[in-house]
Amino acid sequence: MTIPTLATFDRAVLDRHVRSGTPFVVPGFARDWPACRTWTPESLAAACGTTPIPVSHYPDGTTLAAKVKMTVGEYLRAITATPESWKHHYMESVDLEELSGELYRDVPIPADLADLPDVADTVFFGQNTGSCCHIHAHEESIVFQLMGTKTFTLYPPSDVRYLYFEPVTRDYRRSRVDCENIDYEQFPLARRLTRIDVVMRPGDAMYLPVHWAHWTAAEGFTFTLTRFFTARLRHYRFPTPGLRCVLGRLIQRARGGK
Repeated sequence: MTIPTLATFDRAVLDRHVRSGTPFVVPGFARDWPACRTWTPESLAAACGTTPIPVSHYPDGTTLAAKVKMTVGEYLRAITATPESWKHHYMESVDLEELSGELYRDVPIPADLADLPDVADTVFFGQNTGSCCHIHAHEESIVFQLMGTKTFTLYPPSDVRYLYFEPVTRDYRRSRVDCENIDYEQFPLARRLTRIDVVMRPGDAMYLPVHWAHWTAAEGFTFTLTRFFTARLRHYRFPTPGLRCVLGRLIQRARGGK
């Protein structure tokens, strides 16, 4: 199974894919953006000055313990101090505005993508970064790969039943399967997964619909800018995973969460 590759896209194309719940990739969409041509880890450290940014801290290299404040320079020194130190810190899910509003001049996102509902431009910047398998339970996203190469492994919403997600009373958006090294004895239904690998290079863009499960892996420095926007309930994938996402959010809110 593959996903469509487009020469370009605009709001009308995006809206059609939102309605159908179909992802797409546009190779080289942002290749002429200044960010793709000029950004380096060092230039970002210089541009962001001394502003402290929340960075995820993984003391054991696997489990998130807390968010700590670091400048970009401090962060880069922390993840390059030793060959293994990149495992302990990751600048993920940071608002681009919080990193530096001036960086927007280097990422000229088309104006017709500005009025999407509840837009949030989110930065994922690090070395040898990756993520566990999860879904965006209530958001759509447009991914712009600005630095380095990152592989997104996707599974359609119908495959959530084979990914052994956490119960709705816990982190209902996260799979318990280590998709890089699947234990088929523990998770036998994972043999039925429909895996789609999308290699994102600098300048590439991808639309990722709500409820498409995915995980990521990269080597070296990467910078990914993801424009999240709220998914409409009519675009949820029912009965699964849409129902679990609705129930999970209700339980989370009842407990005082967002």
